[in-house]
Amino acid sequence: MKGTDKALWTHMFQDEPIPSAALEDFQTQLMAHILAHPVDFGEEKRLAERRKWGIGLALSLMVAGLAFVAFLWLERNMVSQGLNVVLVMLSGLTYVSNLQQIATRILETLTVLRELETGLSLLWGVVSWPILGVISVFVIFWSANQSYDEKPSI
Repeated sequence: MKGTDKALWTHMFQDEPIPSAALEDFQTQLMAHILAHPVDFGEEKRLAERRKWGIGLALSLMVAGLAFVAFLWLERNMVSQGLNVVLVMLSGLTYVSNLQQIATRILETLTVLRELETGLSLLWGVVSWPILGVISVFVIFWSANQSYDEKPSI
């Protein structure tokens, strides 16, 4: 039994020569495809450079935005004191009552943000792990699905 299986496997994986007509036809089609669609390596380099700078810009904007939000979130008291100083400085100008109403609304919003921060931190403590688990499962299955759906490049 093992001898016949070994003989079958040996026969199955023996290299047989490719017929020259099929090989020449394949080479002709391949060269025709290369000549019909030449690759502009300069353009490829420019696209790679643009992508690199675009990703860098996007990441720097995201980091700057997150840093600004973190500053406003953590240093609310300093921001509200700064707004009060700006209101005192501008108190002699016209339309200051409108500015004071806007500043009062902003300060009330900052007070509401303190309560919102407490609620969100409690909610995030309860919900964060299940959300992380669902996202992890989604990413794993999506990447596995993408690898199965890929078509060969030639």
